[in-house]
Amino acid sequence: MKLRFSVFATFLLLAFFLPKASAQSTDSLVYFECLFELDRFQLSASQRLRIDSLLKKTPVNIIKNIRIYGHTDSLADIEYNRKLSRRRVQYVLKYFVLQGLDPINAQTDYYGEEKPAYSNSPEERFKNRRVEVILSVDASLLPLADRSLSDYPLNTGDRLRISNLNFVPNQAVPMSSSFSAFEELLKVMNENPDLELSLRGHVCCSNDFELSVARARMVYDFLVDHGISKNRLDYKGFGNRVPLFEEVDEESEALNRRVELEVLYNSERRISYTAMPKLQVTAPLMDIKFNEASARLSPSGDFMLTLLAEMLKESEGMLFEISLYDNIGDAVLSSQRMSTLEKTLRRKGVPNKVFKVEKLPIQKSMPRTPDYNWISIVIKKE
Repeated sequence: MKLRFSVFATFLLLAFFLPKASAQSTDSLVYFECLFELDRFQLSASQRLRIDSLLKKTPVNIIKNIRIYGHTDSLADIEYNRKLSRRRVQYVLKYFVLQGLDPINAQTDYYGEEKPAYSNSPEERFKNRRVEVILSVDASLLPLADRSLSDYPLNTGDRLRISNLNFVPNQAVPMSSSFSAFEELLKVMNENPDLELSLRGHVCCSNDFELSVARARMVYDFLVDHGISKNRLDYKGFGNRVPLFEEVDEESEALNRRVELEVLYNSERRISYTAMPKLQVTAPLMDIKFNEASARLSPSGDFMLTLLAEMLKESEGMLFEISLYDNIGDAVLSSQRMSTLEKTLRRKGVPNKVFKVEKLPIQKSMPRTPDYNWISIVIKKE
């Protein structure tokens, strides 16, 4: 039997028996059934695969709560069947918990043979050996490319992913295709003058907490640089502890490299905002390392620059200004390293017209480091 998601009839049923979401809620309901063999409470291999398939489409991190109801056929006595249905519920709940579900979000009940959904005739009673699973999911956390921030009510407590904001791997540098996400975010902040946000950074693959903070900080700095008060914002990082998707390919990894918004406060006050300024995004270039006391890139530094170069080569209509800072107190070596960056990007196929590299003196807020130059990149449209 194919995986069964909510259909019209299911939603009608749920509308009567489940609490109704508010008109502005982004919650959705997903209905699913697990079937069991005669007198068994364990999930078969095929049923575990069906749950795994469900969780690939509905990852546990967007599940707000889960309701699990156990049932049996009518072949044994009532007390035995109630105990069997309870064990089925416990087994299914345990399986979801092992996949990362927080059990505090679970509600369960069991009915034995008392609430059959099908006939208990010999031909159909196998369908009553089942566990119903009803998921309430926060659909706003799914990456819906065709849904903008303006489509959400942005109520206090809401949390949502910034769609179309993706990052260069291992960097807090946004992909050039993400520029529209910054325009949309700035527009929403200006149209909602009382909106206060917490920016939540995430990474894929390894648990790089520093990188997740840098991604959230990059969005924070963008908003502040474009006139949004610091009093309306904060930021934090979560490493890779809260992935949206199981990382099975490059696409799922890219979707886990993200920044989410949590609405700390908002009012009903709205103002018109149409005058979009010319935008630019500034981000740190992280882990571009050189050999000690040398202008030669280390293998890891060269790899990081390769990841950046791949994005730059695919960025039509954009300009990239890379700044290397002399925070090491050696102007000559810093100039040589600047030249290395420029030559390496050219060698990797980045056209001259889309980027430039410059050396700048140490900034007031920048710490001195003995052999590690701070590097930043500014992204703007032509």
